[in-house]
Amino acid sequence: MAHPYHHALSSVKKWGGTVDDFMAVHAWFDQSKEITADFRHRALRHHALS
Repeated sequence: MAHPYHHALSSVKKWGGTVDDFMAVHAWFDQSKEITADFRHRALRHHALS
């Protein structure tokens, strides 16, 4: 699975800014990997607060 850094890098390419601007949010999304190793783990938080 990708490290939060790689997700943050994708956000930089899409939205601009720096990797540091996005690291906190992507690290938060990826905390759910501790619960389940399923690749869909990010959807738990991504859609939970919508």
